[in-house]
Amino acid sequence: MNLEGIALYTLTEYLKQEITGSRIYKIGMPSDHIVCFSLKRVHDAIHLIIDVNGASPAARLTSKAPDNPQEPPAFCMLLRKQLEEGKITRIHQYGLDRIIELEISLLGRGSQIITKQIIVELTGKNANLILAESGQIVDSIKHVSPIMNSVRVIQPGYIYNPPPLQTGLNILTASPEAIVAALPDEVTSSLWKQLVKETTGIGKATALQLLFAAKVPLNATYLTPMDRSRLASVIADLQKAVTVNYSAQTFTAIISNSNLCQTIFPFPIAYVPENCRPETFPTINEALCYTALLQPVKLPDQVLLQKEILSELRKTDKKICALQQDLSHSNDADTYRIIADSLMASLYKVHKGAESCTVSNIYDGNSLQVVLSPALTPAENVQKYYKKYNKLKRAKEEVAIQLAEARDMRTWLEGVEESLQFVTTRQETEEIKEELQKAGILPVPRRKMQISGKSSPIQIIFSDSTTIYIGKNNRQNEEATFKIGTGSDLWLHVQKIPGSHVLIKSTLPEPEPEALNAAIQLAAWFSKARGSSQVPVDCVPRRFVKKPSGAKPGFVVFTNQKTFYATPDEEYIKNLLQMNNAK
Repeated sequence: MNLEGIALYTLTEYLKQEITGSRIYKIGMPSDHIVCFSLKRVHDAIHLIIDVNGASPAARLTSKAPDNPQEPPAFCMLLRKQLEEGKITRIHQYGLDRIIELEISLLGRGSQIITKQIIVELTGKNANLILAESGQIVDSIKHVSPIMNSVRVIQPGYIYNPPPLQTGLNILTASPEAIVAALPDEVTSSLWKQLVKETTGIGKATALQLLFAAKVPLNATYLTPMDRSRLASVIADLQKAVTVNYSAQTFTAIISNSNLCQTIFPFPIAYVPENCRPETFPTINEALCYTALLQPVKLPDQVLLQKEILSELRKTDKKICALQQDLSHSNDADTYRIIADSLMASLYKVHKGAESCTVSNIYDGNSLQVVLSPALTPAENVQKYYKKYNKLKRAKEEVAIQLAEARDMRTWLEGVEESLQFVTTRQETEEIKEELQKAGILPVPRRKMQISGKSSPIQIIFSDSTTIYIGKNNRQNEEATFKIGTGSDLWLHVQKIPGSHVLIKSTLPEPEPEALNAAIQLAAWFSKARGSSQVPVDCVPRRFVKKPSGAKPGFVVFTNQKTFYATPDEEYIKNLLQMNNAK
């Protein structure tokens, strides 16, 4: 679970009302990442549970304390010694960051008031609970050594240094018009990323909610004037819901199909992510208590494989971006060659010990200002530039190869992801899993479970003379194309989009026009473009389809294609698949 800054804002306000002025009378640690503060209020007792587990960090109030181990951990003993009988005098959030601080006042020697701090960092995998006094760390649940992080050390004796402050406009206090004005008209990636970058207090989940409520497509890369007006109105509604309408405020938890909470919104939502359900609560605390009791369900292999593929796609996208930057830097290779050649031609003018010199560019006659190393001779400076040129030239060739491989990997992953949409049997799931294992994305089990038989492509007997085959994964694609298909059969595939291989096998010189139309529609439907209109579908005789040596499963090249355009008719496709002779 990932709680955003605005959710922590409402939690902080709730805790202020409920436990400010309460006294700590008992401290326990049910586990190594959970601390329970038992608090005495004016009329009753309540328990503050702080969980800094990296998967779902949160804090909540409950009427029943969890069971504690017989032997309390050392950190629990320290908290008892330092904080028991202390009073919570102040609770505040660091801006709209995911950090809450509880100030605790105790009576020290000579009746002096001592103030200590419990700093709760609910920052995902780096979540932590830190005990500090006068800004100095006394101890913490998780230690961060100088070797692990040279900028921010979390160890006893060090001054507490919070995470770097977020830059951007406060999503709750800044003018909605100013927030929208900070967004560019067009972005190269996604609008939600830009919205998160220009603000503080929200992440991807809330950014998508705002865009959806403003009727801006979630994959849009630009904003129209009308989009800006609607988005400003939606942001104003969010500010009002979170900071003004306390009595009518509702909290929505998004629960995934694995029965885990993804996030909690402190405002009415407009968009429910795929494979999730919303649960609504009157307070943030009730939402947190509910999600803490959720028991995760075991996901089917199909969903788990999809998660692995999406994770690998994200890694591949980052790799492609990094390689593109490296390729851009390596394009400077020719600059170093020009400098080296020009310096060599004017070597007699260069003096040893000089830090720079001006030479004539032998290619265009312009002057070149060249930086030199005083410790090197003029000839050695020339060699230094030639070495830099050769290094960048080699790097350019290598980076170009790696970039092509990364792009091929992304295309293959998209195809495998699309195959998962059409899985109907255990054999098909296992075949995709085996393909991912061979690619090194999934670990290979020591004892491989044997699955009886192999899955087969979908077979539609369209007429007495014509049969259509559809591959639902890469193994089936290759079977349909290279084992079932022969030279004169027609092979179809959507153009430059992940999808299934479709084969028309007919005893006629040419298949019936109706069969060709059906195959075109099936190729468009069994692809990533099935919800689109005018989908381009390439059709080519099977003899022109080849598999390059060493290519990934399902990857082919072809020539002599003819392109058709089709808008898949869902009802027609379902009728085709439900025919008595479809296997």
